[in-house]
Amino acid sequence: MGPRQSRLRRPSKLVSEPAPEIGRISPDGMWRWDGRQWVPATPREPGQGQGPPRPRRTWIWWVAGGCALLLILGVGGAVIGGVALVNRIQQGGFACLPSDFPPYPGATVTGEKTYFGTGVAPGDSRECTESLGSDDDVATVTDFYTSRLSSGDWNITSNDRANGTISFARVSRPQTVGEVTLLGRGTHTVINIKLDS
Repeated sequence: MGPRQSRLRRPSKLVSEPAPEIGRISPDGMWRWDGRQWVPATPREPGQGQGPPRPRRTWIWWVAGGCALLLILGVGGAVIGGVALVNRIQQGGFACLPSDFPPYPGATVTGEKTYFGTGVAPGDSRECTESLGSDDDVATVTDFYTSRLSSGDWNITSNDRANGTISFARVSRPQTVGEVTLLGRGTHTVINIKLDS
């Protein structure tokens, strides 16, 4: 055999590359060597250590935002409800007077009291006292109650204009009696109504 043939028959020497170090990332950045095999690489944020990824806490901001929104809606609802309640009280919406008792137009309720027990007119057990304020003068308010308490189920029993007192009773139940007292304060009138029923 010639030198040429011996060169061909000589076993070629295998060159083995060293194993990559653990954690090495492939050139395309898609794989990582875990010591035995290439596994998909997960991108890491800068400065993040080898530990497990930290959970995000965005849910805390959603909960805090939801609570703040509920608080704002609750406060807003309470303010709107309170204003509506005050307006209704001032307009006589919760008056202890019967619904057919003539309300003076534009008057504001300034006080109200209901009393149950003795010390009321005979045959009655309840007394309603209501105070109102009007920007009309005493003569205008007196004319209104004189005309309204002389119609429907109401009847005037006495009208003392000098003292600003109108006494009245219910036609269908004569035991239901009451009194309207008018006090002039310049162009403003204080209306006090007392009704025993």
